[in-house]
Amino acid sequence: MNAHRDVALPRWTRLDTLAVALVTVVAAALRLLSLNRPTGLIFDEIFYAQDACWYVAGSEAVCGISDLVSRAHPPLGKWLIGSGIAVFGYQPFGWRIAVAVAGIATVALLHVLAWRLLRRVMGGTALSVGATAASGLLALDFLHLVQSRTAMLDSLIVLFVVGAVTAIVLDRDRSPRQDARGWERAALGRPWRLAAGVCLGAATAVKWSGAYVAPAVIGLVVAWAILDRRRADPEAGWGTAIRRAFRREALPTALLLGLVPVLVYAASYAGRMPGTPVGLPWESGTVWRGIWDHQRAMLDFHTTLGGDHPYQSPPWSWPLLKRPVAFWFDAGGDYREILAMGNPVAWWPGLVALLAMGVTWARSGWNWLRPELVILAGAAATYLPWLVLSGDRSQTFIWYFLPTVPFLCLALGLVAALAWSRTAGRVALGLATGAVLGSFLLFVPLLTALPLTPDEWQTRMLFRDCERPGSPTLVLPDDTISEGPPPAGWCWI
Repeated sequence: MNAHRDVALPRWTRLDTLAVALVTVVAAALRLLSLNRPTGLIFDEIFYAQDACWYVAGSEAVCGISDLVSRAHPPLGKWLIGSGIAVFGYQPFGWRIAVAVAGIATVALLHVLAWRLLRRVMGGTALSVGATAASGLLALDFLHLVQSRTAMLDSLIVLFVVGAVTAIVLDRDRSPRQDARGWERAALGRPWRLAAGVCLGAATAVKWSGAYVAPAVIGLVVAWAILDRRRADPEAGWGTAIRRAFRREALPTALLLGLVPVLVYAASYAGRMPGTPVGLPWESGTVWRGIWDHQRAMLDFHTTLGGDHPYQSPPWSWPLLKRPVAFWFDAGGDYREILAMGNPVAWWPGLVALLAMGVTWARSGWNWLRPELVILAGAAATYLPWLVLSGDRSQTFIWYFLPTVPFLCLALGLVAALAWSRTAGRVALGLATGAVLGSFLLFVPLLTALPLTPDEWQTRMLFRDCERPGSPTLVLPDDTISEGPPPAGWCWI
């Protein structure tokens, strides 16, 4: 018997199918409608959309450039953006459709992940409510919506991060072949772990920061492998369980979560690195030497990037919404803006919910199969490295927090599911749902460039402490400036 299936777990129902379909349709409508607005390149689309065009068209007449604009990241994200350009042409819908599809898919995938996690602590309607709350919050999340409608890399990272975590949870819940022997059969019999490795490699091949989730993914796999051995033979003790887990899982895990990501990462350079594939990696003129040189160039860029940007903000401030980023602003008549920001009605309670996860997990006896472990591990892995590794680099921005947002949504989904069991909790959940929907309706013009009168725009600027040391105070957003200090205070302009 599978140690993880010693109790009956809820099964997927028609209600779950209806819920995930509804949330996905909402996410698709918000991300696809008027996707070509604004009609030109906005913010960092000048790097990624133009380079993606160069990848698939290679024509200055089509793309407006004669060489790549930026080499600061690996190629996969630009390849994916370029796939939309290849199908729909070099126009706004074409260069944004790939990230929009990624955003939609992430919402659906998060619903599946939430359902899989929550079914270990509840069932029935509460399970469907919790999964729908998690995916619905991501569908309506301000920052995820903006990034899913902009040809940048970050919504692609989120897709692969959520994909990797979902895959290892499905791997944990598998029905393994108990007669499997040898690492070959163990590896080939773990398709979900293979999928996790592919996702880890793809996330890293979009941006190096996509690799931040790897310690959480590998750590969870190791923990569950040890727990499997421990529960299979409780008399053996933890030391024996660790040794048996190592013998059984070490090599296939190294293969599927170590080698496979490296191969996926290297494959992202296909067609982008000149030279011969035959030769020693350090020989000049080989593909491998070109890939290595690009890694060094990227490392130099990210470790030596200096100067200030008016919309930068330190990592500690991202979940607190100190400094959103104006991707685009037009003041001709009515104001139109695309503002990369989070929803305070969801993000701030989400932070509290994450802290509460630690309490509920402790009360459960630190049960390794409960959802809190996955939620906390994912949130910590995607956010804490920025606090440690950003160092002296000043140019960090709120959208770097995007891979952590799904785990905020999962934490709130768990809270919603727990609240459903009581009448007072259902009332509170209804009020919270109304607050989230109300805040979304209030701010959606700022997320999708819908027109607002100047007075309507001003009412949405909740923080205006925009004085900048040694530079002019911002009274309106300016998406054309890329140098100068950010405001010292809390500024949404």
